[in-house]
Amino acid sequence: MKNISIKLLVCVVLSLFVTSCVVYHPHNVDIPLLHQKGELEVDANCSMSFLRLDGSAFNATVSYAPLNHVGVQVAASTSNKDSYFLQAAAGGFLPMGDNAVLEGYAGYGFGTSLHMTTMSLDDSYHEVRGHYNLYFGQVNVGSVDLLGGILDFGIGFKGGLMVPNFERNLVKADGQTVFEEKHTDSHVLLQPQFVIRAGWQIVKLSFNLGYAYLTDWPETDNYYNYEHLSVGLGLHFDF
Repeated sequence: MKNISIKLLVCVVLSLFVTSCVVYHPHNVDIPLLHQKGELEVDANCSMSFLRLDGSAFNATVSYAPLNHVGVQVAASTSNKDSYFLQAAAGGFLPMGDNAVLEGYAGYGFGTSLHMTTMSLDDSYHEVRGHYNLYFGQVNVGSVDLLGGILDFGIGFKGGLMVPNFERNLVKADGQTVFEEKHTDSHVLLQPQFVIRAGWQIVKLSFNLGYAYLTDWPETDNYYNYEHLSVGLGLHFDF
């Protein structure tokens, strides 16, 4: 447990200081699989894009069941000091048998992003900055407390509409900023996710995998890159 905590801390620190090179990360929001009134789940994980350290992010999710079959969730993610994402959602859950759970949420998210292209020979570079709104729904299914309470797994699908407001500027060697274009076209987000947790009933080690696809996303000159695949490792608490 001590070695896991140290690795998680290192990943968190890296995620706060490494500059993001993309405008959107697949946010590894927890699949809580709530199944009873009064249940509180807290998840914290560090994720990174596949084989790319510059895509690292820290994600935290709190999920709560205030009533039978009713769930609420808030989540936050940061990839550096200038890029973050916040979301809130509400929905319901349906236990099916002893271990299986079906749940669904609808919510809203807001994110900001900043990244810079590689400097040219004259030390000028392009800077992309802005924010986006995300309107989404998510359906999760999975099983909890398997093998005597030590194993959970779940599959989720998140779909929604991403409305960006990004601006691209050319920053010259003398510091002068020249506006070049805006990107405000809306895009449909399709994002499946998988999570598996193992440990004790109260605290488990979690591994998650997420993939994001944005329809009709501009790829010209790669100024508006976004991550497709991300993997994450973290700790999950169930109270």
